[in-house]
Amino acid sequence: MNAPRRLALLLALLFSAGTSTAHAPASEWLSYRDAYRAMVAFQKYGGPKSYLQNQLQLVTGQQGAAAPDLRLILHTRDGDQYLALDPTGRTVFPLSTAAYNENAPLLVSGSSGPVGFRARVSIMPRANGLYDSAELRAACAQALGYLRYTDASARARACVGVRFVYPNALTTPPVRVRSGAADAVTLPVTEGRAFPDDGPAGFRIVNYRFSRGGEPRQLITSSAPLAIAPLIE
Repeated sequence: MNAPRRLALLLALLFSAGTSTAHAPASEWLSYRDAYRAMVAFQKYGGPKSYLQNQLQLVTGQQGAAAPDLRLILHTRDGDQYLALDPTGRTVFPLSTAAYNENAPLLVSGSSGPVGFRARVSIMPRANGLYDSAELRAACAQALGYLRYTDASARARACVGVRFVYPNALTTPPVRVRSGAADAVTLPVTEGRAFPDDGPAGFRIVNYRFSRGGEPRQLITSSAPLAIAPLIE
């Protein structure tokens, strides 16, 4: 993007922000092409990925913390596209050849410091809230396969479980596990990061670790999680 266009867009953003009673922090720019290259790798990956989803996650400079309070706009010649961010800082990224060719800017506002991004692979949630342990194992294995595809150093790592992520305001136990005809057992809830490699963040998390015997179990969620992260160690 040329300098005059960048300056005009920045001035327009600052002018509109000045009409609000709150003081908007300085804006940041991200390259659509850089984000596109990071995200398209998942599309090109030929391995199993039926249980996975790939999203763009914005992060701040503080230990790579997820940045949920940001606003992200894709500015193209055809107009602005607002990309909604979930509480973990993720959004569905539009893969657009036209935006790539013009190197459309991704305008970020709502942060007082530098903002970056990363491709974030997670496990797709199920509408009925029921998860078989065998499917969760398969999903984690798919995530590990893709990680090894992008990072050769992951060869020595293994899937150990999954993490269900909920808002910090959670008041009821969200995940139970049932084995055979036994009554379902509620899994403990702790506070922590949405994803193991995120920076500090206040989420309610439920870790489910795979058993060595691999006996079939069913996980029952009382509400939809914000994210389901593979636990790879």
